[in-house]
Amino acid sequence: MTRLLSLSLAVLLLAACSGAAGSSPGSPTPAPTTISSADEAAARVMEVHPELAGIAEKDPTIIGGCCFWEGSATGDGYTVRFEVGWGDCPAGCINHHSWTFSVSKDGAVTTTAEQGPPVPPGTPGSDMSQGGPGGSGGTSGGGILPGGSGIQGHVTAGPTCPVARPNDPACADRPIAGATIVILTAAGNEAGRTTTDASGYYGITLPAGPYTIEPQPVEGMVHGSPPVSVVVGEGVTTVDIPYDTGIR
Repeated sequence: MTRLLSLSLAVLLLAACSGAAGSSPGSPTPAPTTISSADEAAARVMEVHPELAGIAEKDPTIIGGCCFWEGSATGDGYTVRFEVGWGDCPAGCINHHSWTFSVSKDGAVTTTAEQGPPVPPGTPGSDMSQGGPGGSGGTSGGGILPGGSGIQGHVTAGPTCPVARPNDPACADRPIAGATIVILTAAGNEAGRTTTDASGYYGITLPAGPYTIEPQPVEGMVHGSPPVSVVVGEGVTTVDIPYDTGIR
């Protein structure tokens, strides 16, 4: 009888130990097998790209925050956009860089876009720009935050036909992708730079003040585009930039 009691007690102790090991309070919570919210999608991006860890969701009531993310659902997952800023951020940040990610419901993360000037050391995401881990090294398009000020426009090349025919789409000026646009302050210092996207668009956030736009040479263009003086006020100033193809 004593022997039977001892054996039963040993079995109970073994079962209790097994249960405790499987539910230890210190055990890490396994990652979800399905991404079901923008919060989970952003957390998944930060897991894949730890350079962005610690960035919070965008708060529209905060002015001058350097960094944020915003996400939305798509048909097969989520789109999450991270943005970082630097340079006088209490006033809204002079420069901005952003990454857009596609996150599938099974947790796969794909970089779909990257915009803005190279991120300086000490700013979140600096290791991802300029070809760093997870970065494309591109600085295309740029962009201006809602309510911000800056310069935007389109860069085009023309003429495209020896004899221009009015209202002929085949002879319309074509957008230039990958053109580098440099912005200088009144003192001649570089305030920022960006490159045009596939539609020829460029945009860069800048505080109010006088600037000079210096379009950089583009391969295949006979004539470059001359510098343009512009004064940025409140809101967005649009300056379209033409390049001459030399076709006559």
